[in-house]
Order: sequence, then C-alpha cells, then structure tokens
Amino acid sequence: MLAPVPPPSRALGTVDTAPFARALDGALRSRAALIAQPDVTAWRVLDGKGDGVPGLSIDRYGPAAVMNVYDDAGLPDEAVTAVAAAALERLAPLGVESVYVKPFVRDRSRLGGALGDEATSPVPRAGTPQPDVLVVEEYGTRFEVRVWDGLSTGLFLDHREHRRALAARCPSRVLNLFAYTCAFSMPLARAGAHVTNVDVSGRYLDWGRRNLALNGLDGATMRFLRRDAMEYLAQAARREDERYGLVILDPPTFAAANKRRGVAAWRAADDYPALVGAAVRVLAPGGAIFAASNTRELASAGALADLIDASSPRPPRWLELPPWPVDVRERNRVAAVLFAP
Repeated sequence: MLAPVPPPSRALGTVDTAPFARALDGALRSRAALIAQPDVTAWRVLDGKGDGVPGLSIDRYGPAAVMNVYDDAGLPDEAVTAVAAAALERLAPLGVESVYVKPFVRDRSRLGGALGDEATSPVPRAGTPQPDVLVVEEYGTRFEVRVWDGLSTGLFLDHREHRRALAARCPSRVLNLFAYTCAFSMPLARAGAHVTNVDVSGRYLDWGRRNLALNGLDGATMRFLRRDAMEYLAQAARREDERYGLVILDPPTFAAANKRRGVAAWRAADDYPALVGAAVRVLAPGGAIFAASNTRELASAGALADLIDASSPRPPRWLELPPWPVDVRERNRVAAVLFAP
C-alpha cells in the first residue's frame, strides 16, 4: 500500500514541490502492480509529459533513482534540488536511497563533448552515494547498471516487456546489432538461444560479458564481435552458416564516422531502410526482425512501420508485441515493431 504524499516541501528557498508530489503520487498509484513485483527492480517512476511533468523523468534502479532533466522542464537549479529531495522522500519507503540528476539538452553539440560534472559524480543530488556498479533484476534476468557514469545507465527501461516477449519466442540463433551492453541478449540466452552481439564499442561489449557472467550463463552461448553493423551484415550475407531466426535492430539516432576503424557515419532517419534491407539477407527461413528507434522522426506514431513498409520489396507480416508497459507513458518517444519480411 502506497503511503500518502507528504506535505509540500519548501526546504530550499520558496520552491513549492506540491504539484510535483501530486504528479508523482498519481504515477506511483498507476504502477502499483509493477511495484509489487519482487523480480522487477528497475522501472520508470515518472515519465515526463505522460505523467503530467513535461521535461522530467525518473528511473528507479534498485536503491538509486535517476532524474533526467530536459530543457523543456524549465526548472532552475534550486528547483531541481528541491524536486530531487521531494522524490527521495516519496521513494524512500520503496527502498530508494538516493536520487541522481542528469541534465539533458536537445542539442548535445552545445556541450562540446563535455557532459558536466554531475553526470559523472558519485555524489547524488539527494540521499547517500551509491557504488559505481549496481545490479538490478528484470523477470529473473540480472543486469549491471551504473547510475553516475555518464548519461546512460546501461539498461533502457522502455524495452523491458520487449526483452521478455522476444525471449518467449526462443529462436535458436539471434543477432543483436548495436548491442550496447547486450541487455536484449541476456533473457534470450537464458531461454536457450545462441546470440551474436555486434557493436563498435569494446567497452560496452565487455559490459555485456559481465552481464553474461552475472546470469551464470555459459560463454559458449554468446559471441561478442566488435564490428560495424553494416560491415558485419555484408559479410554475413555471403556465408550460409550466418543465418538467424531473430535479428534485433535498436540503433542510435546518430553515430560519428571512425575512419581509422572503417566505421561509417550513421543517421537513423536516413540509414534505417538500408539497415533493414541488409538484415533481411541474414534471416533464416521463417525468421523475424525486431526494429526499434528513439529517433524523433521515427518514434512518432506509425513512422517506423511506414518506413519499413515503404522500403520492403514485399509487404511485411507484422507480428504481435506486448502492449507498452504501464510505466512508459510517452508513447511517441520510442517505436518498436516485430515483423517477418
């Protein structure tokens, strides 16, 4: 049973956190069933405009919460501190010990490559510092997360139900492109699939290896290849033994070229059709493609499906995915489809 919202806090100056507290209370009420699940310890506490607080989201990772503050939140620093303190007060009964703040700007080029001190500081805006590594659980699968090591934590919460749904299909061979920390791969491997992870970052593939070990999985069930996705697909298409029952596509919005390593620049809005076409060529008979994007142009209602439909040589057969989870309210921020070409 959720406790009532505490009285408005004005601990810092004249900041009134009562409207935020009311929105947070409503968000937590709507997530009561999710909060009650003991095998899910990472979920979205507050999802911006979808929960009535534009420009502000809060993700819970075990004992830590991460508050993402965007330009359109319009919050001065004093207000951010007050809201973080109010969030901690409200979340403490659920086992949250600290609230970290990550400031996001729409145009990251303005940062000049620098994230700012707070994005990499172990000191939270409210509560007690957390270690550099935390372990969270998602339906029995364990993941390493880092709540103060840059803007990303290592686990994208939007895809929690997608990860479970893909594992339930249990294809024998899976290709996970742009694998990042290989989060999609872990429940699949636990279900018995052999997974090939491809990413240009050795650091994140090493993170994936640690996730594999966290779940007590045999290293023989998974490959980690530090390669450009399009380069790998071109080579795999020429080999009959590189065919997959499921291909996972969750690319970034942008990626810079690396001439030294032969990595081409990437822009999802322009390059996604070619990616889908290349992925089709490594599918086994009856195979499927899971395609996702958080790119603004593709995340709006139906845009990703329309792009795939327009670039496919024949109409794809759309396969069912689970409904968006209750904690993901801003449905136009991330798109995901499952289809058989």
